[in-house]
Amino acid sequence: MVAYYFQLCYTKFVQTSFYASGFLYSIKTHRILLVQSQQKDSPDFLWSTIGGESSAGEEAQTAFARIINELLDINLKTKNIYPVYDYFHDGRDKINYVFYAAVNSPRVNRLKKGTFSWVGFHETSKLPFTAHSKQDVIVGERVINAKWRADEAKKALTA
Repeated sequence: MVAYYFQLCYTKFVQTSFYASGFLYSIKTHRILLVQSQQKDSPDFLWSTIGGESSAGEEAQTAFARIINELLDINLKTKNIYPVYDYFHDGRDKINYVFYAAVNSPRVNRLKKGTFSWVGFHETSKLPFTAHSKQDVIVGERVINAKWRADEAKKALTA
């Protein structure tokens, strides 16, 4: 009985896979890289953050770096990847970890799928987004602004 209960709890509450998503943030231009693609079973082209499935045993930050590398041929340093938040994505039936990666150069060498574009946060209100991506971008902007304020406060204290 105890073994059955343990198996039930393990099956229900331990995620064996997750989704990692987010965007690149250009420090120089203060713009974010998003992707526009056609939705399954729909003629609509919607904007979304960049994301993908985790591999077995992979940590969320590592998964995000791998996904960016596979799609854009960019090797991100983990010190430049910042967590935004995470939540249970009902459409995927798994946890979605959201990140942003600060990059110096907005140059993207290789694009594999979809249309990628750099946009300012002020432009995102006019874009049609997938269900969760709009919220991910809004929260991401708040996290970036909070980090900027904290960095400015540190500079003021050391000046």
